Amino acid sequence: MKSIRYLSYTALFLALMILSAYIQITLPTPVYSMHITMQLFVSIVCGFCLPMRYGLLCMGIYILMGLMGIPVFASGGGIQYLLYPTFGFVLGFFACTGICAFLRQRKRPNSMKEYLYIGSFGLLIYYLLGNVYYYFSFPLLMNTHIPIWLSLVNAFLVSIVPDLLIMIAACRTAKSLQIFFK
Repeated sequence: MKSIRYLSYTALFLALMILSAYIQITLPTPVYSMHITMQLFVSIVCGFCLPMRYGLLCMGIYILMGLMGIPVFASGGGIQYLLYPTFGFVLGFFACTGICAFLRQRKRPNSMKEYLYIGSFGLLIYYLLGNVYYYFSFPLLMNTHIPIWLSLVNAFLVSIVPDLLIMIAACRTAKSLQIFFK
């Protein structure tokens, strides 16, 4: 009975992840445009609310749906999305959810400080994967070299403040939702 409930929650978070891709602000960055979406919010809340295997199942299905051509990503979908410099951030959602779920299960947070600590690790992993993929995708996939400073400006500096605010809101939301997911 518990697995049916968790599968229902997984489907709910999958639907929220898809919808949150369309809540976006496009940033006019040089070289390649970046989007601020609510997907990071859903990814963190999913990691806090679902057991790790269900959270990873949710994000894995989301990524597979997008790669199969269903337009669930912020800029569409399809296997060609692997060639987009921002695909690392899509992989970052998977890792962010996994690390938040893992740390939540190990630490069992109670205070907002503990939630922010775990959410910060999720955000760090998200940015690490996204930025590494972004930087190396240009020479490997696009046969273009960009300086590391430009990569950091595009994929980090322009979006870190909004993403920090999104992470804080996600942690507050997850903390208040814990009474439903215990």
